[in-house]
Amino acid sequence: MRKFIFLIGNTDDFESLEELKNAYLDAGGTRSSRWTPSVFEFDLPMNCSNEIAILVGRGMAFSNDWCMDGTFSCLLEA
Repeated sequence: MRKFIFLIGNTDDFESLEELKNAYLDAGGTRSSRWTPSVFEFDLPMNCSNEIAILVGRGMAFSNDWCMDGTFSCLLEA
């Protein structure tokens, strides 16, 4: 299995995608700061493409009231 992490955060809280990633990495994967992005962790089979992983991550985020407008998001592989 491949482990993925989908990050998403408001453009009001983060100025760039790099800042979003750094906020997560600086927090060491914990939600210790008000400005830590929302984190969605999931596993997929080894042969699953990154494109499918992005769709799964977006589906998880959008199911939790996030949307594309006004956000930065990215997929990380753990």
